[in-house]
Amino acid sequence: MPSNATPITFFGYWSGQLPAVTELHFRSFLRHHPDSRYELWLDEDDASAIVVPELQWIRTHPRITVRAFSLNRLIEQHVSVKPVARYDRWQRMRKLASAVHRRVAPQWARRNAWEHPLFGLTYKHSSALFGGFTRNKAYRGDLARCLIALTHYPDACLYVDLDVCFTSDLTIHCADKAWAYRWETFQFANSAILYLPNRTWSTALVRKGNELENFLPWILFADHVCNELGILVHPTKLFDPLWDPSSMLYGDTVKFFGPRDNLALDMHALSTERHWAIHWHNNWKTVPASTSIYSGLLKACAGADE
Repeated sequence: MPSNATPITFFGYWSGQLPAVTELHFRSFLRHHPDSRYELWLDEDDASAIVVPELQWIRTHPRITVRAFSLNRLIEQHVSVKPVARYDRWQRMRKLASAVHRRVAPQWARRNAWEHPLFGLTYKHSSALFGGFTRNKAYRGDLARCLIALTHYPDACLYVDLDVCFTSDLTIHCADKAWAYRWETFQFANSAILYLPNRTWSTALVRKGNELENFLPWILFADHVCNELGILVHPTKLFDPLWDPSSMLYGDTVKFFGPRDNLALDMHALSTERHWAIHWHNNWKTVPASTSIYSGLLKACAGADE
């Protein structure tokens, strides 16, 4: 718990129709956080909805609140350069120009971009070639976790991507310092799980994103930025067995979603790895096998708090 003992609100974001595979995310939250609440933010700008039968229970669960909102409106209010309303024009032309310029970018394009050693040119908000406000769902998610925290959570909040299974109570690691976790072995953090103790931290984070003109993890959560802002970066293996060479799930999501010959034995082996959570990396349309690790975890969480 934070030093002021304020309850921590968990929250997630989704754009579009909520996939059935996210059931494990919500069930595992309830199983491991009996004293916490969860708020799911559905983006009205993409006609977001809960349609599949497996997730209808979320609407009425006493510890989960579904909140509709407009991410475009938050971008207009809190992003300082080129807000969304002025990015709806010339999208097709910008997309074509961006594809060309990432390969042979002229000097004028490079002046409004970050040149990253892993990802090449990453355009800033002020670049005529940047289109992430409207057509890039992943980038809109990067914005959402920061802007929702700033706008709606004056006290402690913990953002978690919906492709994460909780395997422990994360609130015991939440005190007076913000944190995320390392992206593989690279020199930046993954904001798939992001703890912010109060609005002071989210204000500083959004201010820095506006200064850098980019909210991508390899820009906003680079090690030197995390050090500047005081954000702790936890080891990869605590949250991401698919990136942990010592884990039985390393390297392939089939190991998480596919059938197991001895599920009970594999579930026990996984528990000894002592992950705080398991990030399963998208797979939104994947149908888990009935004898998969996914299904075993879901069964273990079934009925929690109902």
